[in-house]
Amino acid sequence: MVGQQTLWVPLQAGTNLHLTVYLGLPAIVLLAIGTLLYYYSKEKYTFAHGICAGLSLLLTSVNIVAILSDPRIAAMLANPFLDIFHFIHIILGIVGYLFGILAFLTGISGIRVHWPGLIALVCWTTVFVMGYVQFMM
Repeated sequence: MVGQQTLWVPLQAGTNLHLTVYLGLPAIVLLAIGTLLYYYSKEKYTFAHGICAGLSLLLTSVNIVAILSDPRIAAMLANPFLDIFHFIHIILGIVGYLFGILAFLTGISGIRVHWPGLIALVCWTTVFVMGYVQFMM
């Protein structure tokens, strides 16, 4: 593509396929801060918890759109020899996102359930660490 700029670089060994540092890390930090504030004082920090968790879900959604809009992803997922490390990374990401949505929906409906948000935080943190381990290999 001469004269055109693109967001995606050619796939090479060690190339990060999505915007982990710019979207994933802030999402995890926001969710962790929101969770810690909520456990510190539920009455005082419920609103801040909701803002932090909502922004975290928004950043994760943008990251997923960035991942799925990359044409290299379809080629990678179509590979029948997808390694188990990548497979676990993808499954944990999906599980974390679904639990994040569940936590968001229960939160805005006024239902106070803690486990969906905690599962999302654990899954997203694990996926983030796995992504860096895989990126460093």
